[in-house]
Amino acid sequence: MKPPRSPALLHPERIHPALWRGSQLAQGRQATLSTGYTELDRELPGGGWPLGALVELMPCRPGIGEVQLLRPALQRLEPCRRIVLVDPPHVPDIACWQRWRLQERRLLWVCPATAADGLWAVEQILRHQACAAVLLWAGHIRSPALRRLQWLAQGSDTLCALFRPVEAAHQPSSAPLRLQLAPAPQGLSLTIVKRHGPACPHPIVLSFGGMRSRSDAASSHAALDQPLPAHAQPGRPVPELVG
Repeated sequence: MKPPRSPALLHPERIHPALWRGSQLAQGRQATLSTGYTELDRELPGGGWPLGALVELMPCRPGIGEVQLLRPALQRLEPCRRIVLVDPPHVPDIACWQRWRLQERRLLWVCPATAADGLWAVEQILRHQACAAVLLWAGHIRSPALRRLQWLAQGSDTLCALFRPVEAAHQPSSAPLRLQLAPAPQGLSLTIVKRHGPACPHPIVLSFGGMRSRSDAASSHAALDQPLPAHAQPGRPVPELVG
């Protein structure tokens, strides 16, 4: 008669929170924040956006709703802590943020002179845990820089989102969660490129239609961004967003 297997061998995922089976979503002790979308929470380890980890979002083009995807999570963050936007492709529309009930005094817009300056700014934010969320728009990033961002994020409780071109999905990354974004009627279609768990065989389609505020409904669409005005100067000192 064979001796009975120990519980640890039957359930290796119980040995340590960092262990997980390839056939199941990881359920570690890492803090998460609900995305605000039940269908997306269901597919993410821990049931939401990880806090203290790098999240890569790769839209097929800027302005398809990638920021609105984070809207419910941003609204759930501590109201006394800042939300930082680093090098967004367009000037943030403060009126839109106000409609989202996010106070403009919480928003900080960083306009780095170079991509390296942008990475440095995010590193300082993560190192000092100065903000509740940091959103960085970046192009090509070398693997050592990604590993450094992930390492610094792990020592924080920050929601750290990195927006990269869709071509970056074919490149290796240390980010534990990576999603490709494509437009869909009234929302987005998400493809999970990487997660701690089995591959997600189908895209996740989210609708923003039911999330529009009364003031949003007054127009045919609610712009998240506005083109950079002619008088704005790239590389100017870091300003706070004002109404």
